[in-house]
Amino acid sequence: MSSDQGANQATEKLEEVQLRLFVSGATPRSLRAIAAIHNLCETRLAGRYRFEVVDAYQHPEAAREAGVVALPTLLQLAPGPKRLFIGDLSDTAPIKAGLGLAG
Repeated sequence: MSSDQGANQATEKLEEVQLRLFVSGATPRSLRAIAAIHNLCETRLAGRYRFEVVDAYQHPEAAREAGVVALPTLLQLAPGPKRLFIGDLSDTAPIKAGLGLAG
């Protein structure tokens, strides 16, 4: 088996990363967070992620159920354990580290 085939098989065995981003409408800060997380997913998790955006103003019950107290907030739902990232999400370095994608 070639090293490319081995790498592909290893990637296929990795669990899908499930992320949910809570934002506050179409504000510039929300749009930056959405773009940054989407770009991170496409470059570091291509083909093995699910990314959902929830507007906390339109769906306050979802934010309340998730325990969101500040916006934007990114939740890693899977694989466990659940992780929470709050604040300026345009700096993805802490997110990469928290998701194990640094390096």
